[in-house]
Amino acid sequence: MKITVDTQLDLELIREEHAGMLFRMVDGNRSHLQTWLTFVDKMDSPDFAQQFVSGTMQRNREGLEYAFLIMEDGLPVGRIGIYKIDEQHLTGEIGYWLTESAQGRGIVTRSCQALLDYCFMTLRLHRVEIRCGAGNHRSMAVPRRLKFTFEGTLREAEWLYDRYIDLHVFSMLKQEFLASQAAPKA
Repeated sequence: MKITVDTQLDLELIREEHAGMLFRMVDGNRSHLQTWLTFVDKMDSPDFAQQFVSGTMQRNREGLEYAFLIMEDGLPVGRIGIYKIDEQHLTGEIGYWLTESAQGRGIVTRSCQALLDYCFMTLRLHRVEIRCGAGNHRSMAVPRRLKFTFEGTLREAEWLYDRYIDLHVFSMLKQEFLASQAAPKA
């Protein structure tokens, strides 16, 4: 499955042939990604990347998550997905990361906008969250740009290598998304 974001960006549902790309992205951006993501240390070999992708594909098939590579002009520049899907409450959580060289061009914001459409219109979710490390200003800028509501801070909610960090929680409801789509663009 592929979601077209715009003329430059596509979101490709992770498949087996993405394992090598994923490993190379992580391996080439370790110090950048380790600032906020603990999975980076585990992604230590192409074999681990293959196992990681296999697990991701299984969760995709089960509808527990939908994980995508972000492709810019056909080249991988990051990952995005809707995770922790709760079918009873119709909720999910968007997560994302980019390679260092891909930052600052609106790639995550545009990708999130396309993924929100998938979440609300295809998956029929009622609520989508984005959680960001309290000091991760680039990550927090995304839900703010997309007009998510800041709900509060989960104190010491995530273990990051050697310490707990606070997480800021942002949310969007389906009716807010629909209203934003109907509003005239400035």
